[in-house]
Amino acid sequence: MSAAIRGWRLDGDRWTTADSLPLTDRGLRYGMSVFETIGVRDGQALFMEEHAKLLSSSAKNLLGVDFRPVSPPLEPHNRGMLRIYITAGDGGPADMVVNPRVFALFESVSGELPDDQSARMHPEPVTPFAHGAKTGNYWAQCAAQAAARKAGFDHALLSDNEGRLLSAAMGNVFFVRDGELCTPALSLAVRAGIMRSWVMSQESIREVKAAADSLEKAQEIFLTNSRLGVMPLRFGKVAPGPVGCALRDRCRREKIIP
Repeated sequence: MSAAIRGWRLDGDRWTTADSLPLTDRGLRYGMSVFETIGVRDGQALFMEEHAKLLSSSAKNLLGVDFRPVSPPLEPHNRGMLRIYITAGDGGPADMVVNPRVFALFESVSGELPDDQSARMHPEPVTPFAHGAKTGNYWAQCAAQAAARKAGFDHALLSDNEGRLLSAAMGNVFFVRDGELCTPALSLAVRAGIMRSWVMSQESIREVKAAADSLEKAQEIFLTNSRLGVMPLRFGKVAPGPVGCALRDRCRREKIIP
């Protein structure tokens, strides 16, 4: 394991240092796992209670497991991303989850974040899975993001088979249309991300079912996730705007991002 990454396994109610899982674990074999990505600043897991609630809900709904996660031991100087996973443990693909495994990875992150980044619409539609929960079946998002990077963009934006805007590959998306701040509705099975909720606590937001191609007429677009906080986007002729930039500044003041 890289020196910049630390790992733990939960043994009963105690985190112990670990760097592997058994090859029999269904999280590895079939992607049967759920996880949360949590920002860490000065050794503190940000919005831990909110992330724990989401992870508990995912574990209950998808794995049938009752579990309330807590953060593994972090050092005061730690800055980066913490990911906590709950797997289906051993068994066949249709077996009940009896002995789930819980593990965590902390990845150190350094350097300053850019003021804005670029995005494009992924050319292929995606089918939302598990009502927006983060699962080990993350291939579609990773493939879309990789294709965007190969084409020279920082992010991929996703649409469904009906051409409706869903999210970014690695976060939620917001846009200003006719002076109104909007985001895709949760009824589209998009993720109820923690930073999405934070933005909605700061601003008046309209949840919509918008055509993906309508983004070309937006006044501004930004995405949210635990790594970037609020990131204003360049999308075609759409440039970063005042709403996203102000929210990004607020993230910095509240130390959600460096």
